[in-house]
Amino acid sequence: MAVTPENRRLFRWMMLSRSVKELIAGAIPRGWLYNWLFRGENGDLRRVGEHVLADLRWFCYLETGTIFDTDPLIMARREGRREVAMRIINLLNLDEAAVQQLMRLDDGLSEF
Repeated sequence: MAVTPENRRLFRWMMLSRSVKELIAGAIPRGWLYNWLFRGENGDLRRVGEHVLADLRWFCYLETGTIFDTDPLIMARREGRREVAMRIINLLNLDEAAVQQLMRLDDGLSEF
C-alpha cells in the first residue's frame, strides 16, 4: 500500500480513535455499564432487563443441563453462547435467588 497523504490522514485518525477508546474503556468499568443498562435507579432489575436475560437464558442454553452435541462445532457454539450469558450474569452481580427467579420467568420468547 502506497504512503499517500490520504493514507497518513486515515492512519492518524485510526490511532486517535484507538487512544480515545482506551481512555474510555479504562475510565468506565464494564460492570457499571451492564448495571446501568439492566438496573433501574433503585438497583432492581428493570422489567426489560428481565426479559432480555430470560431470552439469553433460552438462547444461551442456561435452562438445559447440558450443551452436549455430537457435532463439536455445534457444541463449541453452544458453549460460547453460555459463556456470554454467564459473563453478563456475573457482571450484574446477581445473587442465586435472582438467577433462579429469572430461570422461572416465562416471557413467551422460547416458543419462537
